[in-house]
Amino acid sequence: MLSMLPMMQSRGRVWLAGAVITTALAAVAATVTVAPIAQGQDRVPGLTGIDRSDEVIQARQLVMDGIDAEMMPIDLFGAGQNYPLAELTAHADRISTLLTAFPHLFPPQTKPGKAADGTPSPTTATPAIWEHFDDFYGKATAAAKLAYDTSQAAHADALKEQGKKLRAACDACHAVYMHVDPPSPP
Repeated sequence: MLSMLPMMQSRGRVWLAGAVITTALAAVAATVTVAPIAQGQDRVPGLTGIDRSDEVIQARQLVMDGIDAEMMPIDLFGAGQNYPLAELTAHADRISTLLTAFPHLFPPQTKPGKAADGTPSPTTATPAIWEHFDDFYGKATAAAKLAYDTSQAAHADALKEQGKKLRAACDACHAVYMHVDPPSPP
């Protein structure tokens, strides 16, 4: 079969690539499913916040960094820089996806506090997230919907307007649920 690959038409290559990817994902899923069983029954699979809270905090920081990177061109476009509409709507679509996942990265074990070794936890999340989780979740969900709506903009003016609303939603959430230290004086 592999010797026939050069003779396959483009559609066949896409199918083969899809089959390889599907097989790889199935192998990963099987490994993830079987691994907790092999490690023992005393662990609860999927609760990474219990023994890997720093890694969960890092994961959500990376997701937020990704959202920030995707938002930058939308903000710059709103400030007058030119970008192709298709590029901006793609950024907004990725923001929507990331924001949909984001509030699920806040298990109780990742609340701000002291680590086992006495050092402060490495999070910029405020305790208000866990005190008012439904509000936090609602803000993230609403921002994800705004990002999706932005991704559907048919023209530049609509994208600018939606981009402003999305920036306002992000800033409103950060004002309540994110602690940022002020810059140190020189």
